[in-house]
Amino acid sequence: MTCPEDLVAHMRRVLVAERDLHDLGMVWRLIESSAAISCPAEAATILPTLIDTRERFDQLQQRLTEQMADETQAELADELAAKAQCAIDILVRNLFERTADVGFLATDEVVARFCAADAAQRTADAPAMRERLAEYQRKYSVYDDVLLCAPDGTLLIRLDDGSADAEATVHPALQRSREPLVAQALAAAGFCERFGASDLAAAGQSAALLYGHRIADAAGRPVGVLLLRFRFDDEMARIFADVGGERPQIALMLVDAQQRVIASSDVTHVPLGVRLALASPGAPAGMQLTQFAGRDYLSLQCLGTPYQGYPGPTGWRAVAMVSLLTAFASRRDATEGNPATDAVAATGSALAGIRDDADAINRELRRVVWNGRLLARTQQGDRLRLTAVLRQVSAAGIRTQARVDQAIHEIGGTGLARGRQRAHDMARLAADILDRNLYERANDCRWWALSPLLRAALADEAASANPAPLNALLRHINGLYTVYSRLVVFDRHGRICGASAGPQGDDPGDVLIGTSVSAAMRSAVEALSGSELYAVTGFDDSDWHAGGPTYTYLAAVRDPVDSHRVVGGIAIVFNAVRELQAMLSDILAGRDGFAAFVDPHGRVLSVAGDAPPELISQAGSATAPVDHDGQRYLLARMAAGGYREFRTSDGHDDGVAAVVGLRLGASERRDGGIGQAELRASHPVASAQAEELAMFRVGSACYALPAQHVLEAATSRGLVRTPGVGAAGLGLLEVALPGGSALVQVLCARQLLGVPGPARAVDGTVLVLRAQHANGAPLHVGLRVDEVVSVLELDPSRYHPAPDGFQGFAPWITGLAECQRDGDGEPQLVQRLDLAALLQAGGMRVASTEPQGLAAELPVAEVV
Repeated sequence: MTCPEDLVAHMRRVLVAERDLHDLGMVWRLIESSAAISCPAEAATILPTLIDTRERFDQLQQRLTEQMADETQAELADELAAKAQCAIDILVRNLFERTADVGFLATDEVVARFCAADAAQRTADAPAMRERLAEYQRKYSVYDDVLLCAPDGTLLIRLDDGSADAEATVHPALQRSREPLVAQALAAAGFCERFGASDLAAAGQSAALLYGHRIADAAGRPVGVLLLRFRFDDEMARIFADVGGERPQIALMLVDAQQRVIASSDVTHVPLGVRLALASPGAPAGMQLTQFAGRDYLSLQCLGTPYQGYPGPTGWRAVAMVSLLTAFASRRDATEGNPATDAVAATGSALAGIRDDADAINRELRRVVWNGRLLARTQQGDRLRLTAVLRQVSAAGIRTQARVDQAIHEIGGTGLARGRQRAHDMARLAADILDRNLYERANDCRWWALSPLLRAALADEAASANPAPLNALLRHINGLYTVYSRLVVFDRHGRICGASAGPQGDDPGDVLIGTSVSAAMRSAVEALSGSELYAVTGFDDSDWHAGGPTYTYLAAVRDPVDSHRVVGGIAIVFNAVRELQAMLSDILAGRDGFAAFVDPHGRVLSVAGDAPPELISQAGSATAPVDHDGQRYLLARMAAGGYREFRTSDGHDDGVAAVVGLRLGASERRDGGIGQAELRASHPVASAQAEELAMFRVGSACYALPAQHVLEAATSRGLVRTPGVGAAGLGLLEVALPGGSALVQVLCARQLLGVPGPARAVDGTVLVLRAQHANGAPLHVGLRVDEVVSVLELDPSRYHPAPDGFQGFAPWITGLAECQRDGDGEPQLVQRLDLAALLQAGGMRVASTEPQGLAAELPVAEVV
């Protein structure tokens, strides 16, 4: 999406880059003018290239600033989308569990019997019923009220969380509710949900999120309605706190189908009840400009991702919104401490194209400047002026390349920041989902342990010998709660008295009847001192579960008369293979990479996607890029910190963490090669002793040939591959020679010099060299190098000799010339080559090109 101009005006970094690149464009125009005025004849060969370079940089400037603006906008959109999508998805998954809860509790035999009883019986049973519902509310702490209503709306039982001791009471101010959900639940076959104004709302609140289900007697007649009031405000505050991050400028809201705010992360900023002027739900997704309270905001809205077919309440959306004045305020240096951003930049085709174009422009510019310096050595009158122009061109090229590199680096940093944010948010969402999912498992085992049937059967050893009723109950529960592989009930001796179907559904549970649970399970259950406590095994193998290790949650079943006496236990086996995989697959959502759950020791509990095992263990607390097997990943790790009392105050925390790795693409190391920096002599040069060297780069090293042997640096375009030209031969290339154009054989410098590995795709310049055949005939040959560097005059008396032993494997190295890099003054050793020796290594018979006695004249100097 193209970034609108009215947004660019708020992007400081984009404006700074645009100004800098425009100023450099003016520098190029000044150089053109000065060259045309000071030495028009000598500069005639380079002026077309200067004009072309300036025009291409002008086009590159526009593409760079557009890309920078687009990336900046996309970074903000990603941030807003991550917060909004994470908030609504967590809520939808949470509310899905509520739809299951209300349906299951409405079928509870004790609840149904209470609602079907006459008034006198209900009065007698009310204390026990209140205690039972209070037990439920203590375990499923997401509810702040549980209500039983008669079909006409009369309140039979209500838990009032406003009472001091949280005991169940009949609400003193309301005997009969007009809540519309009562009639809806009576008419529906399944659950109903409603959010809005209600006479059942909590004190001080006008709206409530209620879940309802009709209650039927044994004959199927409706005898009442169960209502669960969800802790909506509390839950939204938790979600907003979890996903809000460190940018308080971003407001998070939940809006209904009428675009009315029903939850806000900052009610002083965006109050409840206001309507936002948002695009309709069917409009194209993305960031939009929104007016609110007389100011311009950028907002992004997200619908919830359906879970198990449940989409959440109709029309609900999460919205993230930030003021346009602060939307693009710099929160960090996008490139500081991120040396990998160049490689990240390469993963985007648009940015990779810009970078390659910039490389091509600068490579062509260096080639022309290099050729101009070769030409200047043959000029007489205006040599100094041409040299001065070339120096300005080279300096402008370096400054322009540096600014372009900085812009690309900033764009790459923005892209890396987007990837970091995405990986971090995915890991956080995975950890949140795991916590909320396992919170329900801890609740389920404790609630089912309160089943009157289980308690009565296990208290009566004679009754527990008949497994049929227990098996039927466990199969019914397991059929409703498919997240479990198996449910098992055992008596106080550890003997299994009932079980649901086997791991593969190939037995009804009878095969376990009469066998014993492990001593560790029995001891864990006996140690539970109250109905609020539970136990959970480590992530271990279980005969009750197919597919490897899993969690088994345990709760004590207590005597129906003496609740202090443990008569057995219930074990619910989590289907980790399917459920953890489903969580991670939902998180990954088809992205290139992996998501995993790991324990503190690095053991992988479950993984989705293509995940090298050794890579998962490298994820630390900070989201960072990591190279592995030629690929670059962004790794994020987030500990599962618990939800409500689960894992925070219940004594159970196994330290599980979520790890996400997003693959960015192939690793690429782009050196700031010596070819991209001008070189200068390290010592003053006496003109009488000067030798002019043409310098170039092959691999990471710099080499030089005497300039009198080099005609020009030509592009490799038009190189024709031909067979039979030797190991170093690349083919034939048509070049311009003093007597006219001709085909010359091109040799590969990497092959001749023994430089390992292929050249980069952006490398490749052909030096046109002149030498003599052994018979004295002139010889022209091409040498393909990576990049040209400089043409310098150096003092041969200052050369260092080639180290001992070089003659054995590199006889073409005659000495080492010490230079310095412009800008930082870093020393660079340049290997001076003997052209004849080099060509002979390529299979050519050539005459010597070195002056007589040169090697003998080289002093024995210490390399500093």
